[in-house]
Amino acid sequence: MILITGTVEVAEASRAAFIAAVARHVTLSREEAGCISHGCFEDVMAPGAFVFVERWRDMAAVQAHFAEDYSQEIVGLIRALSVRSSGVEIHEVASTRVV
Repeated sequence: MILITGTVEVAEASRAAFIAAVARHVTLSREEAGCISHGCFEDVMAPGAFVFVERWRDMAAVQAHFAEDYSQEIVGLIRALSVRSSGVEIHEVASTRVV
């Protein structure tokens, strides 16, 4: 499994546009065959700070996702609307257990 994370900070004036763009992105991503889960969450302790958490079946699914037009489009929108970004972090997960 591939885990993708990233943090984006958005100014209050850009918050509504960011949420609208990300909602579309998350909806389309969840429809992809290799997507296990995909979400974007606002930090309750830091308004305007959003965390992406995505789980994908394998690296081929991630590459297919990144090749989608809407996926490339969101990268540009995030750059335009954010004041700071951690970048995309890709983690290869060998195993997972629920406790």
